[in-house]
Amino acid sequence: MSNSEVAPAAHLHKALDGKRCVSAWLGHGNVLFLGFDQDVLLERGEDGRRSKPSFELETNFADWSVEGAMTTSSAHSTRADLDAAAESLVGEQVVSWELLKRNGLRVAFTAAKVLTVMPWRAEEGLVDAWSVTSPDGRIVAVATDGRAVVVNATLPVRDWFS
Repeated sequence: MSNSEVAPAAHLHKALDGKRCVSAWLGHGNVLFLGFDQDVLLERGEDGRRSKPSFELETNFADWSVEGAMTTSSAHSTRADLDAAAESLVGEQVVSWELLKRNGLRVAFTAAKVLTVMPWRAEEGLVDAWSVTSPDGRIVAVATDGRAVVVNATLPVRDWFS
């Protein structure tokens, strides 16, 4: 296994292993944002802004679904169903996770719930399928073409790979 394969996996272990889903919300186009830490967060802080979890999974050019424990959703579900599915994960602890073919991700939670993220097939160029942000500013970004990279969002782009 090369360093480029080890680094993303190490960051995913830090973000997911034994963590609890502490926040969930949908962005434009049903982009999923799931927060991971130990304690469930209030949706918004005193300043009215969304609470920031230690680690956050974001889907972008990917379909996602939640199955189990009376919850089933897919890319073809309504916005209300997707919102309910995402919210059903809040408070659940990560039991295991695995990377799937085509750079997918499967996360198993307590209460027999499973989140599956499957990147879209990119017809044009390189696009990000999903990512995980860490409190130190590092981002594991997984592309639709099969590549994964860890970048430091606190550094200028010219310094990412030095």
